[in-house]
Amino acid sequence: MKRSHLSGVAARLEKAESFQHSLDLLMEICADSGYTQISYAFQKSSSRMFDGRWLPLKLNVRNFPRDWEYGWERFSIHDPYYHECFRGTLPFDWNDLQNSGKLEPTEHEAWKYLADIGLGRGLTTPVHFPDGRFAVLSVMVDKSNANWPNIRHETEDLMLDLTHLYRHTLDKLGLEEEIPAVDPFKLSRREKECLHWSGAGKTAPETATILGLSTETVRMYLKKARCRLGAHTTAQAVINAAQLRLINPHFAEH
Repeated sequence: MKRSHLSGVAARLEKAESFQHSLDLLMEICADSGYTQISYAFQKSSSRMFDGRWLPLKLNVRNFPRDWEYGWERFSIHDPYYHECFRGTLPFDWNDLQNSGKLEPTEHEAWKYLADIGLGRGLTTPVHFPDGRFAVLSVMVDKSNANWPNIRHETEDLMLDLTHLYRHTLDKLGLEEEIPAVDPFKLSRREKECLHWSGAGKTAPETATILGLSTETVRMYLKKARCRLGAHTTAQAVINAAQLRLINPHFAEH
């Protein structure tokens, strides 16, 4: 596939009836360029908390080895390809990062896990949204006899265009909401409501009156929310929840 063929690629992608169908079509398109696996992820909030913690990234994949995800769970927040996405906007070669000498031991273990299951050569392209959301497409080659330097050279610019085209198509078709993502902070409706009103400047007694609850019940919900969000104070919990889009972020600004 050549860059001049992107108009035809767009027409193929626009036939997608669901996100999963679009990923099937994307795999077919990438296979035309010699790739054997792909992964796509969409983070609906910022990828890092204000305290520096990385949020897990849900990889939606095609042609990965069976049960690969069970072993990957412990590495997901240490994924060096994920981290590298926040140092630039252009595609990068996994081999360059593997040999950079700048990886932490946990990041080294993460890429070695993928390499050990045949996923050691790839190209990753990040997409950064103005509001902090993030998407990323990775394409891989697991054939030992494939000429990886040649594949990379011929497709690097193409993958940049394709990544942004795919993201635009998902948005155009209204499929972004279908993309599976990790939800590490599952707050109850009441916990969200209590944080919501705390972010609006309401005290626990005032929130209790608004919600028709006792003050002690509101305090209990706020305590649970703090624990779930890893926050020491309610104000910090409100900020974390707003960053994760669990509550209206505008309330956290008042």
